[in-house]
Amino acid sequence: MNSYINAIRFNFLYIDIYSFGRTWVYPEDYLPYCIVRYILSGSASFFVDGKEFKVTVGDIVYLPVGCRLSCHALNEDFQFYSMRFATSVNYNNGDLLTDYFYVPTIIKDQGELGRQYFDHIYQWVKSESETKMFRVRGYLDLLIGYMIEQGKKDASQKMSAPFFEQDFTLERIKTRIQQSDVQLDSRIQVVIDYIILHPSEQYTILEMSRMAELSESRFRTLFKKQVGKKPLEYLNEIRMMTAARKLLISGDNISDIAYEIGFEDPNYFSRIFKKYFCMTPKQYRDNAKY
Repeated sequence: MNSYINAIRFNFLYIDIYSFGRTWVYPEDYLPYCIVRYILSGSASFFVDGKEFKVTVGDIVYLPVGCRLSCHALNEDFQFYSMRFATSVNYNNGDLLTDYFYVPTIIKDQGELGRQYFDHIYQWVKSESETKMFRVRGYLDLLIGYMIEQGKKDASQKMSAPFFEQDFTLERIKTRIQQSDVQLDSRIQVVIDYIILHPSEQYTILEMSRMAELSESRFRTLFKKQVGKKPLEYLNEIRMMTAARKLLISGDNISDIAYEIGFEDPNYFSRIFKKYFCMTPKQYRDNAKY
């Protein structure tokens, strides 16, 4: 289990500040990514998979991928940070942060530490520094760590046994994710890290295996065992995360984005994108207004 968890990377997509009046309504929709919001002013009702949550100033709201969300403001001057991210691996029929780490839907920010992480991410995204994405990724990890800590505290208070003694958690996770009986191989990690930093390059299995200093057959087998998917499947997933971020933070033409991340056929890119996000690139970009 630990080797699987350690292999997960959180991919930042987008952050912005939104301000709405009392008439604001977000119609029910499926989320193709994770959203975490920080309420800066005002209050609202969020409906997550049909359950209502009242949110107010200082609340961190975690909305997992795959949930159905609708919401509306309860007063004037409703303002919040909204940040989107995705994980580097799929977690079928559930959400890793919710089911394994007990991250709740609503987290009360203690001492405004969560607010500081949002502020840092927002400021670095707006900067022109060459190091900004490294800073953003770091603060995103810190924020997720903070959310996990708060969720663990809440869960331990509600359970009759200590949090770490709950046997049913591991059994539930076993049915949803593929476990590896070995530690993540450093040769595979080298390839993963390179792909994340250079998603637009053209890769072959031969080139990847040489990077890992393994034979092609050994590389395929080890990669699938450790990451849970084939190398080219993983490459496509990272490219989709990169494309999603470009769609949200730039006004570049969709065809140009497809070429930038290594797709020669924009129509094929759109089909692959829809497979991952359940909507076309245009629909994904249009949805950013919320």
